[in-house]
Amino acid sequence: MDDADAAAGLTELGLSTYAARTFVGLQKLGVASASEIAQVADVPRSQVYGAADELEELGLIDVQEGSPTRYRPVDIDEARELLYDRLRSTTEAAFDHLETVRGQQAPTDHREAIWTTEGGENVAARVTSLVAGADERVLFATSDPTMLSGDVADALADADAAGVDVTVASADAPVREAAREAGLTAVEVGDATPELSVGRVLLVDDDTVLLSVQPTAEMQSVAGESAFWSDGTGFARVLAAVIREAFV
Repeated sequence: MDDADAAAGLTELGLSTYAARTFVGLQKLGVASASEIAQVADVPRSQVYGAADELEELGLIDVQEGSPTRYRPVDIDEARELLYDRLRSTTEAAFDHLETVRGQQAPTDHREAIWTTEGGENVAARVTSLVAGADERVLFATSDPTMLSGDVADALADADAAGVDVTVASADAPVREAAREAGLTAVEVGDATPELSVGRVLLVDDDTVLLSVQPTAEMQSVAGESAFWSDGTGFARVLAAVIREAFV
């Protein structure tokens, strides 16, 4: 990482470009005037003053009035904590507002909602989210042991502990064994089930369904795991009934 990378990182934490460059320059100089900062920080001297005001307002530098005015950065650990606190505060405020406005505008599109999710990590996150919302029962099916691990395995175990009827279906013995070791009900399914054409299947409370596919030679347009899912819709209820009949 060089000075430019460090400055770019500081802008990600909320500093303006000139303020970030000024702060990096001050780390080199320790105590410096605007003209001295401009010489090392790639910031026009006329812009150093505004950048310094920004840094002072954030508590990142101390200012010594005089002719010329001189600036000194605060301790690195103090600066880190100040910026982290500011980022956390801004993030919390933004998401608090999102919680407030969420759902205020009534939906005008009443079509059945079918959503897609791309990428293995994103699909796993969606699975854990849907499982967390289960009230009565969950069916999870896969032939890939790696898909019954990490957060997904934890979510299924948590649902089971909460009294939800959790079943893991698989034609793969290691998957069933992993499920049983986690205290979950495991059932064997035959090779002719839909399990073999998808990466994983999830049914939640008979009105939520997720199916994912993995890239194959016949599906070259699929770069990674890709899933479609529907929650609380008529489509999901019909498809869930068909899939449950095939698996259980």
